[in-house]
Amino acid sequence: MRGNIFDIKRYAIHDGPGIRTTVFLKGCNLHCRWCHNPESQSLEPSRMWQIHRLGEKEFREEKMVGYCITAEELWTELRKDQVFFEESAGGVTFSGGEPLLQPDFLLEMLKRCRAAHFRTCVDTAGAVNIGGLEEICRYTDLFLYDIKTAEPDTFRTFIGEGYENVWDNLKRIVQHGAQVLIRIPVIPGVNDSLVALSAIVGRLKTIPALHRIELLPYHRTGADKYRRLGREYGMGETASLTETGITGIKEYFRENGYEVL
Repeated sequence: MRGNIFDIKRYAIHDGPGIRTTVFLKGCNLHCRWCHNPESQSLEPSRMWQIHRLGEKEFREEKMVGYCITAEELWTELRKDQVFFEESAGGVTFSGGEPLLQPDFLLEMLKRCRAAHFRTCVDTAGAVNIGGLEEICRYTDLFLYDIKTAEPDTFRTFIGEGYENVWDNLKRIVQHGAQVLIRIPVIPGVNDSLVALSAIVGRLKTIPALHRIELLPYHRTGADKYRRLGREYGMGETASLTETGITGIKEYFRENGYEVL
């Protein structure tokens, strides 16, 4: 079995508990304007400029981002980090892109991790129509689930199609008994207003089992990637958010009964 990935990040500490190895699967059906991994969006390898600077001179080198890998090849890489997983209560996180767009490959790797007692996370936006989600839940210890907005029009304008899939799949995951951490990217002008936050809380309240939230402040680290891909960055000159800028938002969620990490 083969899958398409574009990176393997070792010693990750922000993609789930402990020290983790994060596998970034290629392909995403969304087009979030603030996406910090735009090279992940196409399922196929992407042409991207690698920029080198020497003094005031700039040199460009074209490279391909993304490659096909067999389950066995990827498993060989993951097993190298077993000692770090064991010593830190870490494990493997499958991110993207959107890992649920490669469900068969994802499930195969999750099963291998479970057999080896590697703890697993799946980082997903959930905006896909997937039939085998319950089986994936069976082998996933934690879902890192992105909620970007609870307003359908905002979703279509800034993100794309699949709004109802996000909420339907979230309910399916919770009903299966899987652990979920809601991750909310806080985007200026998109979901940082009281109206937008109230809509998110209102929708989350319909799923009482959810009680943990992580806020991800908007940053511009992906802006340069768009230039290197020959694309326009959809957020213009929007400034990055600081921790101070989201303090009030954290308190809002806490006041509504959520644990904010």
